[in-house]
Amino acid sequence: MNLENMKIDIDDESLHIFIDNVEDIDPISICYWHLDEVEEDAHVSIAMLKAVQLFYTDRQKLVELLKPII
Repeated sequence: MNLENMKIDIDDESLHIFIDNVEDIDPISICYWHLDEVEEDAHVSIAMLKAVQLFYTDRQKLVELLKPII
């Protein structure tokens, strides 16, 4: 898994961190949250913030923490 190809997409409704593969292959999703999840359980926002922090500071650790669910 090439962590240099890791991308983050934040819009008005969701947060998605993924590995952007070549155009012919679908991206590999690392984590995804929708705004509805935060509305149901505010604790989700802490996980989202931690994922964004690790995206910018330690991508390897982000993958290691989420490996059991990827």
